[in-house]
Amino acid sequence: MPDVACDISLAALSFAWTNSRVCLFENLSLTIPGGDTTCLIGPNGSGKTTLLELILGWRTPKTGTVRIDGRDVRSISSAERGRLIALVPQEERLPFAYTVLEYVLLGRAPHLKSLVSPQARDREIAMSALEHVGIASFYNRSLSHLSGGEMRLVLIARALVQQPRVLLLDEPTNHLDPANQRMMVQLLEDLKKSDVTLILSSHEPDIVTRLADHVVLLKKGKQPELGLCEDMMVAVKLSETYGIPVRIIGAENRRIILWDS
Repeated sequence: MPDVACDISLAALSFAWTNSRVCLFENLSLTIPGGDTTCLIGPNGSGKTTLLELILGWRTPKTGTVRIDGRDVRSISSAERGRLIALVPQEERLPFAYTVLEYVLLGRAPHLKSLVSPQARDREIAMSALEHVGIASFYNRSLSHLSGGEMRLVLIARALVQQPRVLLLDEPTNHLDPANQRMMVQLLEDLKKSDVTLILSSHEPDIVTRLADHVVLLKKGKQPELGLCEDMMVAVKLSETYGIPVRIIGAENRRIILWDS
């Protein structure tokens, strides 16, 4: 993993869907600190995935800029962007019947010259990533034979072999059973020890309070708000964000968030 932290700043950013009269984001400005873990939370439709895609440069803002380490993301070539930043999506549709190793090696593409196949060193990096996420023994297994939790670990391994300075994860614990969710949280806690900038979206406040240094609250029709986790994950702000009553109780040195009826 990289040893230099990477800040991300959004300046006067506005974004609207084609043919929409309403901006999803309007004049948004915030800076996501490098080397920390920042969680994006908010209701469906508030823009969590879209914000990740704007940071990646996959979507173009109506106005404003996204800067990674001081550079406008639109000025960075796709190959360099692939070495700088990686995404772990919720899921991915695969056109071919890859093995686990073949698929993870796709993450080495930004480091390879055109038409050059992965070499021994690339395979070493891929196997190391698979070991890191705990599924090295699956390297020759077809992706079609994996469970949902195993596939999510493969997606993380593919992102890790890019050796990014920024790692984006779109709801990494979504639809996982308790055992796989616990494994995912442990993996993310391990990644927090590196200098990579982690940004993840989540619908699960308990996961956020365990992982986040900073939180961005995304509220429909209102400006997103960035702050320290302990300042953002409080009942009044969560109630305002989701539009329902929220209570927070302490148990075993953890904060448990309850959605009141």
